[in-house]
Amino acid sequence: MDLRIELKNAGIGDAAASRRNEAQEALDKLWTGELDFTGWVRDPLEFNESKVAEVAAAASEICGKCDYFIVLGVGGSFMGAKAVIDMLKPSDSSTEVLFAGYNFSGRYLKELTEMIAGHDICICVISKSGTTTETLSAYGIFKKIMLEKYGKEETAKRTYVVTENRSNFLYDEAVEEGCTIFDLALDIGGRYSVLTPVGLLPIAAAGIDIEGIMKGARGICSKEAFAGDALDYAITRQYMYDQGKKIEVFEFFDPYCAYFGEWLKQLFGESEGKDGKGLFPASLMFSRDLHSMGQFLQQGTPAFFETFITIEKDLEDLDIPDIAMKPFAGKTIGQINKCAEKGVLDAHVKAGIPAVSMFIKELTPEAVGELLYYFETQCAVSALLSGVDPFNQPGVEAYKKEMRGYINEL
Repeated sequence: MDLRIELKNAGIGDAAASRRNEAQEALDKLWTGELDFTGWVRDPLEFNESKVAEVAAAASEICGKCDYFIVLGVGGSFMGAKAVIDMLKPSDSSTEVLFAGYNFSGRYLKELTEMIAGHDICICVISKSGTTTETLSAYGIFKKIMLEKYGKEETAKRTYVVTENRSNFLYDEAVEEGCTIFDLALDIGGRYSVLTPVGLLPIAAAGIDIEGIMKGARGICSKEAFAGDALDYAITRQYMYDQGKKIEVFEFFDPYCAYFGEWLKQLFGESEGKDGKGLFPASLMFSRDLHSMGQFLQQGTPAFFETFITIEKDLEDLDIPDIAMKPFAGKTIGQINKCAEKGVLDAHVKAGIPAVSMFIKELTPEAVGELLYYFETQCAVSALLSGVDPFNQPGVEAYKKEMRGYINEL
């Protein structure tokens, strides 16, 4: 793996070794297919180059006919794509990917409609069930705009749908109108779907090499890649929970990783937060949040441990001119950032805070593909070690039921 992990500051000692067999058994369960919704485990191998090329061709078509590609989806239907686009988007991309259908803000949608006025657009509607409230309510708004601008036939040509390949509102309408449909496999849940057309189509439309992403995921898509001590991160998370830590704080020193933190929050929160169990996943962006949360981290309630995710080589750097204050003049912003990373880790370790450190050599498509699959696997194993089903979300369904009741009363 290009990803490197250090546990020397986590305080776990030799405890990880005692659960490695259990972790391997959990990994075996993922690969046998005996658990529901484990299609993502083998998907990087099965979603071969020809399938990737099909998605890339659709993305090329999209970029050839629109200025804005509006992706409508919520949760796993957009977070992974936005995370990857934020981290890797090339500066010369001809089409801007926008996201909607993940909130109920009239102000946000109004601003978006004003932004796209006078421009050519395409939309991508992503909903596994084909009935997602946030997504389909926004779809109605953008579909009306497109019908008025392009007419029915051209609107269908500019509409791309990702949903389950079976009858539901979205699928049936897309078939009837002749929209392009990408199948979201029945055995892949939303939060594990970024390496499927759910994430790959928007990512490709942003000008990012999706074959590189899949190559990175394929590189660790095997039980052998997680042999030995490679599941110690999942084991460490459960060790921390058993030691009374109830919060994992993911920490980044690159602002372009902010939405990757949001993706991690959903992945872990929705997979593990059941039966009164689970680490609460939080995400902080440094150095910004050191000026708001730094005091709490250093001396507040010791209910958490930290996971530092560090990019070792910056994609861009900038010199600090000689006119700057003496300690900074002649350095680069990246060098100062590395000093902040080392200083924060040292200070927190000295304060007795358990810390996991992860190092990514460079943000490349291959590295990001590996990173996505790595966390999906570690999350699923961690949840199984805690004794919960990683792939259901009964609590989410409970709020949806209540919300629909109120909507029906309107």
